[in-house]
Amino acid sequence: MSERVRSAIITGAVGLAVVLAVRLAMRAAFLGYRSRFGTRRPPAEIAGQRTRFVIVQRLVTVVLLVIVAWSVLQVFPSTNALARSLLASGAVLTIFLGIALSGPLTNIGAGFLLGLSQSVRLGDRVTIADVTGTTAEITLMHTVLVTDEGRRVFVPNGQMASSIITNRSIDDPRRVVSVRLPIALGASVEQARRAVLAAVEGFEGCSPADLSVLVADLTETTAWLTLSAHLPPQSDVSSVAAELRERGLAALSREQLLPA
Repeated sequence: MSERVRSAIITGAVGLAVVLAVRLAMRAAFLGYRSRFGTRRPPAEIAGQRTRFVIVQRLVTVVLLVIVAWSVLQVFPSTNALARSLLASGAVLTIFLGIALSGPLTNIGAGFLLGLSQSVRLGDRVTIADVTGTTAEITLMHTVLVTDEGRRVFVPNGQMASSIITNRSIDDPRRVVSVRLPIALGASVEQARRAVLAAVEGFEGCSPADLSVLVADLTETTAWLTLSAHLPPQSDVSSVAAELRERGLAALSREQLLPA
């Protein structure tokens, strides 16, 4: 094995060890900070700090890996000359790379901005376009949302930064579950409202202030009511909606208010 190959291997190994050590040190520092001050901070602030830490850690890792790769290239005369040529023509390369990687670079920049702005944090329940889910991960390229059905949706960070996002975990983290219930067109809406509210009151800890029944739509033979309930963040939307619908229909059936 030549001296240059040995030097390249040593340089690469030392560089990777430094990258690993930096990552472990950053993680240990963050965990120490959280264990020391976590009980004094609200959960929302801890979630925001965790989001910043993940994004900064990944950016630092990428920069260090680039430095290690550059150092290994400089060991060999041929690759060293290539590295110097690339450095000398850096302005031209920057233009071409900016054009070719405009999408990925936008996503990286947007991911960094998301970490600083805190419009979306890890664990937040958000809606973007027609997708609603819990933020499971924010990488340099995309944000991972887990929907109520358990699907993982990968949203590019550029879209996260440029689109309108509804953060359902800020101010009021409760989940809003709505179901539609039919009644006969000539039936008393107030009677139907009282019956439905009495049937679902106390469900999942709901108080009267957490429930509402409103007229949503009218057809030739049916009036459609919308039952809305504010539930804890950890509630299973699908099962809760099914239970609310069953209770509401049973109550309307007992009052003989359902369409014929």
